[in-house]
Amino acid sequence: MEKVFEERLKKYKLIAAIKEPKSIEKVIKYKDNISAVILMTGNILNVKQYVDVLQSEGLPVILHVEKIGGLQVDQYGIDFIIDYIKPFGIVTTKSGIIKRAKSRGMFVVQRIFLIDTEVYEHLLNSLEHLQADIVEIMPSRAPDFLDKLSGASPVPVITGGLLSTVNHAKEALEHGAAAVTTSNTEMWKLDMNNL
Repeated sequence: MEKVFEERLKKYKLIAAIKEPKSIEKVIKYKDNISAVILMTGNILNVKQYVDVLQSEGLPVILHVEKIGGLQVDQYGIDFIIDYIKPFGIVTTKSGIIKRAKSRGMFVVQRIFLIDTEVYEHLLNSLEHLQADIVEIMPSRAPDFLDKLSGASPVPVITGGLLSTVNHAKEALEHGAAAVTTSNTEMWKLDMNNL
């Protein structure tokens, strides 16, 4: 699935963030514009079903582990995700979870909230120690930071959050983002390569 994801990421510059189950149908409808899905809804009783449906449609699922109801996000929770739910990857903000998931061979997206320049400078200084496969910067509305970070990062940088217009997406992609993430279902209809 990693090769599928890499090929889709090169071709489609949009990652759909699914925040509610009713969006699953829409993401499948527009899958030809989308490289992957960040699944941010569900609980331990139904999330496997969501993952299976999406991945059967050829969409790699990156599970936001901190958003899944009833899931204890510890080493056992990560093992449960890997052994039972079987998404393509996970997204998390927690370094301990990244370490556990990587030790089990899981693809990992590290979500980082750029709340101030201290966080940004710490990130720049720690790039060589990154364990994640992709860094996701939140919010997306920081193009000058994206430029420098995407140029220095050894892994792809994606961005999302506060991305509500085509121009926001275009600006992020022009400033080095490998892709943009959005839960805005109207944007899923767009071919980001032809903005």
